[in-house]
Amino acid sequence: MRRLINQICRRIQKKIKDTVAGLIKTTVLVSEVGVFSSNETLEELSTNSVKFLLLPVLLGSLTLKRTDIERMEVLRLSNIYFRDYITRCKQYGITDVDLPPEPNNEDQEDEDDEDKKRMAKVPPRKGMPTPQELEAMARQREDKIRRFKEKKAMGERLNELKKALENPSHDEEIVRNYHITMVKKFIMDCLEELESVTMERNMLAEMAVMRMKGTLPDPEDTPKPRPLKPILITRDAMQKNVFGLGYPSLPSMTVEEFYDQRVREGWFPDPSKNQNCLQDRAAAGPDAEKEAEEKEEAEKEAAEERDDPDKIAHEREMDEWRDTHKRGWGNTYNRS
Repeated sequence: MRRLINQICRRIQKKIKDTVAGLIKTTVLVSEVGVFSSNETLEELSTNSVKFLLLPVLLGSLTLKRTDIERMEVLRLSNIYFRDYITRCKQYGITDVDLPPEPNNEDQEDEDDEDKKRMAKVPPRKGMPTPQELEAMARQREDKIRRFKEKKAMGERLNELKKALENPSHDEEIVRNYHITMVKKFIMDCLEELESVTMERNMLAEMAVMRMKGTLPDPEDTPKPRPLKPILITRDAMQKNVFGLGYPSLPSMTVEEFYDQRVREGWFPDPSKNQNCLQDRAAAGPDAEKEAEEKEEAEKEAAEERDDPDKIAHEREMDEWRDTHKRGWGNTYNRS
């Protein structure tokens, strides 16, 4: 099963890399022929060229799914693609959203290390948030609610336009509106991805600082779990010795030892505390079981002779139940 899962993962990763390579080639061709220009508007852009605006966000989304390169590099590349997409959409007046603050520049490694060390020395602030922080949190919540509603409305609009495209007599305006609506919807997705990328990058940076300080072990130094050993259960001590000599690598135990171990671990009931234990009844033999049945029958007859009210009430309930329930009800397998 694990081998099959690994094969599927490798196939998926290969398809992702091939798709990314194809999108990169398309991006190069779009740049070479000059499809986009910084001094033109959305109205001046041809209908067939609008869909090429999606190239950066598609590259960013697929790059996030790659596992063949370091995660920090994946986040850095995705951040570049997403920001380029938002910037290009703002140039064409499709959106007016503000990009989140740019994370620390990866090229300034020395300055980043110093910042990380300095931030690691600052103790976390405790207590209630300030009014400014509460106001910022409220604005962030309102922005998320507004974007969620806009994204839902765009999804419904896309479904309507997609149905209109199925009509053979659709005009170019429907195609153009479909592509522009798709671009606007991906802007919402892009902003959400940018927030997730920023949070993950900050988390990985903090983990790197903790590893540098020694408070967090490296992944390579993390001890691996002890491999599970098979347990060979034998019938008695003699068989245990035989299997122990023949298979010294397999720990073996008798059935009694195995049962006692499970009792100590809480898996099985303790025979000393359970008077009606099946193991004791089996060990006592058929005579003890026969005596128990005779004793139970004698108690039943004695209860009938005493006119036990509980016994009489139970018998009456059973009679009423038989009157209202036919024989065989609930027997889905038609068993008698």
